[in-house]
Amino acid sequence: MSFLERKYILMMSNRFTNWKVKDNQFNFSCPYCGDSTKNKFKARGYMLQQKGSYFYFCHNCGISKKFDKFIEEHDRQLYFEYRMEKMKDSSNVESPQKISTSHALKSSTFPGWAKAGSPLRKLKKISQLDWNHPVKEYINLRRIPNRYHAKLFYCPKFYRWANELMPGKFKEEGKDEARLIIPFLDKRGNMFGFQGRSLSTGESTLRYITVMLDENADKLFGLDDVNTSKLVYVLEGPIDSMFVWNSVAMAGSDGTIKFDNYTMVYDNEPRNKEIIAKMKKSIKMGRKIVVWPSSVEHKDINDMIMSDMSQADVKLLLDMNTHKGLMAEMALSVWSKI
Repeated sequence: MSFLERKYILMMSNRFTNWKVKDNQFNFSCPYCGDSTKNKFKARGYMLQQKGSYFYFCHNCGISKKFDKFIEEHDRQLYFEYRMEKMKDSSNVESPQKISTSHALKSSTFPGWAKAGSPLRKLKKISQLDWNHPVKEYINLRRIPNRYHAKLFYCPKFYRWANELMPGKFKEEGKDEARLIIPFLDKRGNMFGFQGRSLSTGESTLRYITVMLDENADKLFGLDDVNTSKLVYVLEGPIDSMFVWNSVAMAGSDGTIKFDNYTMVYDNEPRNKEIIAKMKKSIKMGRKIVVWPSSVEHKDINDMIMSDMSQADVKLLLDMNTHKGLMAEMALSVWSKI
């Protein structure tokens, strides 16, 4: 079993800082207590072997985790892959049909992307790319949180891959290109659509291409994670939503939102007629909206994060500048530059 666990530890290596390997031990900065906050070279977290299996232990905070629990907490999607491979390779059962349902993890509990037929299994997750890979560098430049690195994918031939899913969707296979894949998943983890983000800087390149595999599905990113019993923030772009807790993103549409309690968050572009029209429409529909204060110069949340604003500061900005009805109309009239 330690061979399989070692394989998955190595697959997680790029998620942790100050990573070192010596014999059968793995040493890195503790992801629980942040033992490297004062000294960036501190690394007191260890993945150690005991009785043929790995476990995690930190010499700073004293936390101890079984291997299964550790990988589940830090890369849930990789955890599902590990469980599937563990079940497949297990020598303790006679056959899959004879596994007791009280002990077996049924295939329906795995997210859709992890099932054998999922098109995402043909692609590499960002968390699996080398640190010097251009797409990995792009993701790190945008400061996208680590927990999303296993939920985003690199596709070297976007049009060919998309045409495998929807034959004849694109005619551009002859001039194919690499793109970042942002999957749209439902609560069960099944992909109903995806967005391809261009990695090219050319002006003629369409930055985002959205493909819906189910035209009847809501064109929203983040449905797999959102808690609809709490306040939901509805943003314009998937990448922006990765910095806001309990949020979803519209994929190029401003259609019906089915949540009971939500706030619309548009980009900070007071001269953009299309955005202002959407904000006015939302106000008329009785929605809560965020109207950015004049002190904020950046056009979207990702820009704010890249300028060293924390996610907590962004959240505070959202909550302090949420308006509805007449107050929203007044705030919009002050903010708008058209």
